[in-house]
Amino acid sequence: EHDSKGNKIAWKVEIEKLDYHHYLPLFFDGLCEMTFPYEFFARQGIHDMLEHGGNKILPVLPQLIIPIKNALNLRNRQVICVTLKVLQHLVVSAEMVGKALVPYYRQILPVLNIFKNMNGWAPL
Repeated sequence: EHDSKGNKIAWKVEIEKLDYHHYLPLFFDGLCEMTFPYEFFARQGIHDMLEHGGNKILPVLPQLIIPIKNALNLRNRQVICVTLKVLQHLVVSAEMVGKALVPYYRQILPVLNIFKNMNGWAPL
């Protein structure tokens, strides 16, 4: 669906009624996508579900770690930026999500060490 604000997903059911254990990890798997429309659907699906998920998000968190790690391990600048924005949204999407991510830092953070001193637009 396209409107004056840009593209969005035309959901056929209320987002709150979706099975978060099934669909949220599926959209997170799409973080590795780099071609339109696949990357758009993955990114927008994640943001829509995080926006409406509330208490459904925290129980799914362990299923999201491998897709997040896989996306970061691609070492593609675009994918890393999108994944970091998704992580920011994930942390504020529901109570305790940030704290619940702490045990997974060892899986998520190491690949970011490669980029911490990078400035400008140097290619990855």
